[in-house]
Amino acid sequence: MRKRKKIRRRRKAEREQRIIAIGVAAIAFLVAAILVFGYWQEYIVKPAEPIAIVGGVVIRTDTYQKMVRYRRFTLRNYLESLRARKAELDPTDEGDQFLIQYYDQLISQAKTQMASLPIDVLEGLIEEELIRQEAARRGIVVTREEVEIEIEEWFGYYRHPPTPSPTPITPTVPFTPTPTIAPMTKAQFNELYSAYMNRLAEEVGFTEEDFRKVFEAIVLRRKLWEAIAEEVPTEEEQVHIRQILVEKEEEALEVIERLEAGEDFVALAKEVSIDEATKEKGGDLDWFTRDGFGIPKEVVEVAFGLEVNQISEPISTTLGYHIIEVLGREERELDPFILQFRREEAFEKWLSEQRQSEIVKRYWSSDKVPPEKR
Repeated sequence: MRKRKKIRRRRKAEREQRIIAIGVAAIAFLVAAILVFGYWQEYIVKPAEPIAIVGGVVIRTDTYQKMVRYRRFTLRNYLESLRARKAELDPTDEGDQFLIQYYDQLISQAKTQMASLPIDVLEGLIEEELIRQEAARRGIVVTREEVEIEIEEWFGYYRHPPTPSPTPITPTVPFTPTPTIAPMTKAQFNELYSAYMNRLAEEVGFTEEDFRKVFEAIVLRRKLWEAIAEEVPTEEEQVHIRQILVEKEEEALEVIERLEAGEDFVALAKEVSIDEATKEKGGDLDWFTRDGFGIPKEVVEVAFGLEVNQISEPISTTLGYHIIEVLGREERELDPFILQFRREEAFEKWLSEQRQSEIVKRYWSSDKVPPEKR
């Protein structure tokens, strides 16, 4: 009897131990599952989440975070260099005071860039992807050598440095040669590049391939800019006018009366115009496009509405009252400055339209910004 009781108690104890063991194992499994899930969520799912989608291409959160860290790194270095240069100046020296103000302005601008950096990086990555896709459509590619040259020149190494033209020396004039800085050698570049890559790896987690992609994007952007720039017309309708500028409307009406009476426009401009920049040239404003560039928009609008040799009624602007005469209108080659402006405008217009198009989806939130390094 006692023996059977012992057996029952032992079996009961064994069952309880098994239940406890199963419970402990279940809890351990659950904890492990939670840890694995947390790791998977934190280090696999979240990094792969899109920060943006551009034309169906996902820009990953970890790509964004890496670029934020890189941009912070470069901005911090820039700020440190500005502060170091400022510290070398003497605030009691009048000559240095202007430079101190200049450095203060640059430091303030850099701090502003640091504050807006999270959004700037997002938009920069979106632009890079838009440019990459458009370049692919146009068959534009960047070679490995082009990237290498871009990186080398960023560090100050030039494979084929330009040969300086000899300075003519006049015997009668004392000549003090300007000291020249020896160009960087390939060995110096390699040493500097290697040290910089090590810093990026340690402080940012940037690989050499990551660094190359930054410069590949720079070269690709320039090539696409050139392609779009080539499509901008080099000729445009322009008008050539001359003007007489006076302060009051009564004076302007008097000028028109004198012109109608047969007086010479050039002579009148020299006599009564208050525009010091043109009066001695008879009021000649030369050729210009519909942008005007420095010419009041009211004057531009009237000029493009008049016939050649026609004289306007008084045109009121903030400068006074203008009387203009159209000397010519024709399609002309654009001034190099204006052509450059047109090209910049065309590229920025294309990029702006693409950024705002439906192919760009943004998923940015402040929690995706990597924390500052302490």
